[in-house]
Amino acid sequence: MNRRNTLYMQKAAIAAAVYLVLRYLLPLVFPFFFAWLTVAALNRFRHRISMRLVPLSAGVLSILFLAVLLFLLLSGYLLYPPIRELFPVWQDFLLRMPLLSDWIPSSLLGQITRMMPSVFSWLFGIFLYFVSLLLFARDWKAFDAMLSKLPFYQMVRNAGGRLATACQNWIHAQIRIMFVITLECAAGYWLLLHLPGAGLWAVLTGFLDALPVFGTGIVFLPWILVELLRQRFLVCLKLSILYAITWLTRELLEPGLLGNGLGLLPVCFLISVIAGLKLFGPVGLFTGPFGILLIRELWVELETPASPHTSSVCPSGDDEKTS
Repeated sequence: MNRRNTLYMQKAAIAAAVYLVLRYLLPLVFPFFFAWLTVAALNRFRHRISMRLVPLSAGVLSILFLAVLLFLLLSGYLLYPPIRELFPVWQDFLLRMPLLSDWIPSSLLGQITRMMPSVFSWLFGIFLYFVSLLLFARDWKAFDAMLSKLPFYQMVRNAGGRLATACQNWIHAQIRIMFVITLECAAGYWLLLHLPGAGLWAVLTGFLDALPVFGTGIVFLPWILVELLRQRFLVCLKLSILYAITWLTRELLEPGLLGNGLGLLPVCFLISVIAGLKLFGPVGLFTGPFGILLIRELWVELETPASPHTSSVCPSGDDEKTS
């Protein structure tokens, strides 16, 4: 068997291995894998600020907790007016609940009952992530030494380092674009629509703009459709103008800030998202592109096995003298 055929077989084996890992192994160990990725990113960052890994991880957990708390408070503030308007309707519904219970299909009740274990599973997964984050931070050096004994460790490490650098640059560019679009939405919500809480809604729209494929269309298109059904054509026109401005902003800023981005053509990125959704469910929105990028980097590493690479992920955690 010649070298080219051997290379094709190795590439096929890599693609199959990545699929099997994402399809079967990742759902089982996702909280631990995500915690490991978080600590790996913090380990790279801590060298810039000369801070121990364990306190840094605890600080990140505190920030995450405060961010979730702030999100819940802001959501309550934004949703309180419409909920208050709908309160009489809900009150009437609750009063009629004993009469309506006979009309609820048993299949619907069964579906709700089957969903409850999934909710508890997600909550338990979040708890495992928090615990694992602190444990990985404490034993990062020992865990990395254990991983270094696995086969193909250096190959995966080099590919992961390049992928992490590309993702970091992509995130930085996305944050800049999101900031500009948030300012545009804040001005439009306030000046054109006179929307209460315009700044908070603009921040939410800016975050949603970073979603792959969908962008601000996930906010504006359903909104425009609802206003059309309500025959509020002036509001539709204003929303269409605001949507066009945000779309043009991303189209103009993205090439300069992202450059080649993650190295995938837009149509390839779309295919990876759709394929990920079909293969992995909702989480495939992220694992689909991630899997394609990982396969590509592993193929590059396979084709250049002798080329020296400097790992982008620092191997050590806290220094022994500070542990």
